[in-house]
Amino acid sequence: FLCWYIGSYYYNVTSKLALNAAGGATGFPMTLASLQLGVGCIYSMFLWMVPNARKTPSITLRDFANMFPVAFCFMGAHCASVFSHSAASVSFAEIVKAAEPAFAAVVSQYFYKRRVSKAKWLCIPLVIGGVILASVTELSFSSSALISG
Repeated sequence: FLCWYIGSYYYNVTSKLALNAAGGATGFPMTLASLQLGVGCIYSMFLWMVPNARKTPSITLRDFANMFPVAFCFMGAHCASVFSHSAASVSFAEIVKAAEPAFAAVVSQYFYKRRVSKAKWLCIPLVIGGVILASVTELSFSSSALISG
């Protein structure tokens, strides 16, 4: 957990620095997001080519077809997150991302027909309330960051 937290912190800070260097909100957030995903793909392929680094996955066309929608949605979420960082402060973008559990619960309940427990539904207003409270007190409020975050 600590390693993930530290890595996430440094990713957000360096991503914001790169976005500012590229022109900030009017710069190239989608280009930066595409480059980040591209470098990740190249790194994965490199690990599969190096002996004893990682076993090359064996997937069928059906596996690829099943993974494609999830990968596409992940790409969209990553691009929206980078855009959100370009439009506002890192702290505001992270506040908005804190509302993701509510989105996940709604998608799980109504699109995947998986029942969400009462305890989780009861926690969601607390999360949303915290996001609203933090958003109202944020000095660098941005509606585009709120929507894309």
